[in-house]
Amino acid sequence: MEPINKDRVFLVSGTSTGLGLSIVKKLLDNNYKVAAFTRSKLIVENEIKKYYENNNEKNIDFKSSLLAVEVDITNQESVDLGVKETINKFGHFDVVINNAGYGQWGNIEETNDKEARSIFDVNYFAILNIIRSTLPHLRTQKSGLVLNVSSILGHAPKGGFSSYVASKYAVTGLTLSLQQELAPFNISVVLLSPGGFRTDITNKDKFKLIENPILEYYPNSTPQQSLDAFSDYINGSKGSPDKFANAILKLDEIHQQGKPLPSNIFFGSDAIEGGNHFLKSLIDEANQWKELGLSTDL
Repeated sequence: MEPINKDRVFLVSGTSTGLGLSIVKKLLDNNYKVAAFTRSKLIVENEIKKYYENNNEKNIDFKSSLLAVEVDITNQESVDLGVKETINKFGHFDVVINNAGYGQWGNIEETNDKEARSIFDVNYFAILNIIRSTLPHLRTQKSGLVLNVSSILGHAPKGGFSSYVASKYAVTGLTLSLQQELAPFNISVVLLSPGGFRTDITNKDKFKLIENPILEYYPNSTPQQSLDAFSDYINGSKGSPDKFANAILKLDEIHQQGKPLPSNIFFGSDAIEGGNHFLKSLIDEANQWKELGLSTDL
């Protein structure tokens, strides 16, 4: 195996909690440098400080390797300043991980315009902001790796999460297109599609209830009870944030070795099973309706 370059710099969004925070910890454990984009610099710094105080055997100088940057990822100017601060600190960056996002419980009819646009601002347009700001640097150095976090729901939709599903479908389409656009510049792009992971995604800041539910959609429960049931599913899921972070490191190692990367990878047994089932159903349906589909050709 070729030696791994420990001078690599990772730029990660959504790092205050959940998968993002686990990724930052794992990168620092392996002596990588990290620019952690976050809504609260203090939270990230305190979480990392507490992590290493509780792991005394880890003799790691995280202060020189971690740059927590307070960024409003929905604002292009704020993202530009965060990228500039990253370069001022580390001189460059090699890997961009677009992880920030939140969930929303609500059917299409009961989701108002503000709610729909707000989740797209964070889950989709923020990724556009980061990509627009980071790609000039990656293209200049003619190398890089971009990892965009979508979801199994960005492939196999589920009713009741309409705006979240739509935002993740948008991330899926964006990423698969971006792969083709950046291949000539030696920049690899991978779509990450996790299933259920034991994170805090269902707390009030990470998973929001719609403001004006329509009770006809909840004949046997309330909206809050539906969200609580989803929270129980997440808390009982098999997905480990630490193991997800390990998988990120593995993808980067494969990339450094010059080996081919997947266009998309499902993470978790539920995502793999659900993805395979949904994709097979699409193929079966396409074949079933092939005659009508071909009838439109000249």
